[in-house]
Amino acid sequence: MIAAILTAILFAFSAITGQRVAARYGAVVGNWLRLTVAVLIFLLVVGIWQRDTLQADVFAWLFLSGLVGFGVGDVALFTAYEKLGSRLTILIALCSAPLFGIITEALWLDQLPGPIEIALGALILCGVVLALRSRAERESDAGVSRSQLLVGTVAAALAGWGQGTGAVISRKAEEVAAEVGVGLTGFSAAGQRVLAGWIFACGSVLIWRVWRQRKSDASNERGPLSFIEQVKFFPMLLGAAALGPVVGVSCFQWALQSTPSALVLAVTATTPIILMPLTWIFDGDRPRPLAWFGAALAVAGVVLLALR
Repeated sequence: MIAAILTAILFAFSAITGQRVAARYGAVVGNWLRLTVAVLIFLLVVGIWQRDTLQADVFAWLFLSGLVGFGVGDVALFTAYEKLGSRLTILIALCSAPLFGIITEALWLDQLPGPIEIALGALILCGVVLALRSRAERESDAGVSRSQLLVGTVAAALAGWGQGTGAVISRKAEEVAAEVGVGLTGFSAAGQRVLAGWIFACGSVLIWRVWRQRKSDASNERGPLSFIEQVKFFPMLLGAAALGPVVGVSCFQWALQSTPSALVLAVTATTPIILMPLTWIFDGDRPRPLAWFGAALAVAGVVLLALR
């Protein structure tokens, strides 16, 4: 249970640092830089001390899980960070992930949800809609385009799909590891998944650069950081890598090995609640009462769904 609590706390702080990296480097490049740092850490640790946890059949499933969760999911997550900020992005992503997990299991494993699960899914969506309505009202008051809110919402939901679907595939990898007798650690599982996400991120950066070069208007591109600025910003980038893909996901995998998955999901679902006062403190993003109510409703739905 300690591992699950640590995961929720680490994910909340990872959202704070990740949002800053996305704001400075952009969604595609920022995500790639974060995963590059994470991959280097994993290669060093797993390559030296946990080489016996690497096995082809297990790696194949973890690689697929990483492509979905860290590849597609994290690019979408950083895009949502740019458009919505960390608070609303994490709320949508983490609260929609269990719904996408249920859909994936229904289509892949023929585990159809019952009426109670459907009702709880509707409760989650109602909470997210209320939080979105609060954000839309505030952005309208500030004169921000509604299209930005729409793009961010779709990206956050896509991030939730990546996490939910990737988690189901990761469960399959754990089953294969047990069958072949591989002592898969949480750190190694996270590292193998992150490697797939990093490869996907490399392709995304190449496509993004080609697309930017072909655009005639490059006036909105972020200027390069000087060496001194890079040195000053590196702790933020290291925090985004360590708190999320490295330590955060490792704690998540560790929690799944020692605690029933329902309890782990119930605890990590509280991340949006933990994040709300943090964004208020660090970003000045003060939630409105409707946002608090919507977040609490969505998280309650996720907790009840996990306990089912």
